[in-house]
Amino acid sequence: MAKYKWCALIGTIIMGIGSFMACLATTSSMINIGNILLVISIISMTYAYSKWQP
Repeated sequence: MAKYKWCALIGTIIMGIGSFMACLATTSSMINIGNILLVISIISMTYAYSKWQP
């Protein structure tokens, strides 16, 4: 159970970083990295919340 909580927490943190980068970056490479982080966080959080439901 704790594994899924950590996965959800890390996914939330990655989503915050990715959205910050995607919105405020000035170069296209940084915007793409932000978008990739957002996709990774969505996958991570979907996995975590499908196993652990608070």
